[in-house]
Amino acid sequence: MKLDRNQEKAVNHVNGPAIVIAGPGSGKTTVVTARILNLIQKHNIPPSHVLAIAFNRKAVEELETRILPELTSSKTSTSGKPEIRTLHAFGKNVITENYKRAGFNQEPDIWTGQIDQIIAEERGQIEREASTASVAIYKIESERSGRCYIGQTINPDRRRKEHFDHSSNDRLRQAIRSEGETQFSFEVLERVRGREANRREAHWIAFYRKRAEVFNRADPLRVQYINQLILEIFCQHFEIPYTAHLDSDPDFENLLARFNGIKESVMRAKRHVTTGIFDPTTLDDPVARAFAEKYEHLKTEANAIDFEDMIIHAANLLETCPDLRQNYCNKYPYLLVDEFQDIAPADFRLISLLSDNLFAVGDDDQAIYGFRGGDSEIMQAFTDRREVVKYKITRNYRSTSTIVEHARALIERNAQRVTKDLRAHNPLRQDIKIVETTPETVETLLFRELKPPQETAVLARTNDEVHQIQEMLSKHARHVEVTTIHKAKGREWEKVILIHNTFERRFPRRDTNLAEERRVFYVAMTRAKKELVVLGGTCPFVPEFEKIPKNLGYYLRQFAYWRARRKLKKGREKI
Repeated sequence: MKLDRNQEKAVNHVNGPAIVIAGPGSGKTTVVTARILNLIQKHNIPPSHVLAIAFNRKAVEELETRILPELTSSKTSTSGKPEIRTLHAFGKNVITENYKRAGFNQEPDIWTGQIDQIIAEERGQIEREASTASVAIYKIESERSGRCYIGQTINPDRRRKEHFDHSSNDRLRQAIRSEGETQFSFEVLERVRGREANRREAHWIAFYRKRAEVFNRADPLRVQYINQLILEIFCQHFEIPYTAHLDSDPDFENLLARFNGIKESVMRAKRHVTTGIFDPTTLDDPVARAFAEKYEHLKTEANAIDFEDMIIHAANLLETCPDLRQNYCNKYPYLLVDEFQDIAPADFRLISLLSDNLFAVGDDDQAIYGFRGGDSEIMQAFTDRREVVKYKITRNYRSTSTIVEHARALIERNAQRVTKDLRAHNPLRQDIKIVETTPETVETLLFRELKPPQETAVLARTNDEVHQIQEMLSKHARHVEVTTIHKAKGREWEKVILIHNTFERRFPRRDTNLAEERRVFYVAMTRAKKELVVLGGTCPFVPEFEKIPKNLGYYLRQFAYWRARRKLKKGREKI
């Protein structure tokens, strides 16, 4: 296994905590593999004393594929094999092997998709409650002008006060302010079941529209779930104050979005548990808190744990049972953790309870899982520790010098990062193609870039965009891989076509951290080996990487020139 000088330094590390800061395409998997083999074959560490934590199952399989054949064919006398696991799988083993000490009467069941089922059941129950609720169709009318507003509610008294204090209807609110509250009357027209409310509301709007102007919006037949009734039923179902969701425009859209993302909200909170076990009452969001309390209760009754519980309960078990913790430390004195930049606080809690010989590998510039609880500041804090040995492997063996230079120009815009001198091994220069697109032109431009056929991937920011691109490709039948940037992480292609800001979603997304969005773009760029094509609309990241600072470009070109001359000189000496 051929290593460069910096890789070799990292591989030869034996005892004590260490961090390997690995740039994209720098061979970090090679370093992890070589270091494990080095411990076993040169330092006679029993394979079973090595625990390697990989980010996902695919990464586990890749390490096993590289390491196990080497151990089998090795002349060194070794028995057993290193333990290579995801952190969740390791946590699960800790719990199932010690379930009684973890507080379970029997080995717990593992819940995978049950939370989705529970969310669907909750949604269905809310819909049923809304369908059978007693709903008042009401009218607010101006005594002066005769204009009126028609609405529906399960609580007329409260709704009357809300309208007169701060109506969600702009035109009605302005009229009340202008004419005065005393000039408006509030009347319940009829009571109906929830399933009839929309139809009857539309009937009364049409009825009064014949007599006078109504304040209601142009489309009286609103989508069923985006209306005042569902909002009220929602709050009633979760036993949370209805007024908690009133703002300048109190409608159901924001609340519905929060319910759609409730699974991620709960799981993200669990990834930040750093003491004890998860307490759902600590959640700030009343919707997430109410749901989490019900979900955790159902899970406890079923004697089950979910994906995040595997880490939380395992860490809590080792913290509360020092003898058990010592057993695991003795069993695995050598610990390696890959993709260290993406671990969450709960992950680091468990990792830090294991061996002092932590060998972490990561790149904070590729930390793109903050939405799931990943925290790159953990890596930065670990790197800053005095006792931690630092190694940097920043020579990119994947991409051309052009791609590396432009990617570096982009990522160095982020202030809070571990500094690294990213350089390209390949001196080839090939311009990055940047083309503005619209929904009408992207298909033509995309197919132009897919000819002639070669190893190519089309990357997009979201699953929605991926589906739209796949639909375009299906019309012409060539087969090219289309995936999200997050799923492309750790992979590479000869040519990468990045499509951004052409469809509905925006890049960067407004609901996420700008620095992380820049890292996502950076990851996409560095998947390309030879050719990078950027198709899209306006994006702040394009001008950031398009023009390379003069000093950076000059320095990197001089380095590439010097290295090429040195290589040529060595070749002549051999001859």
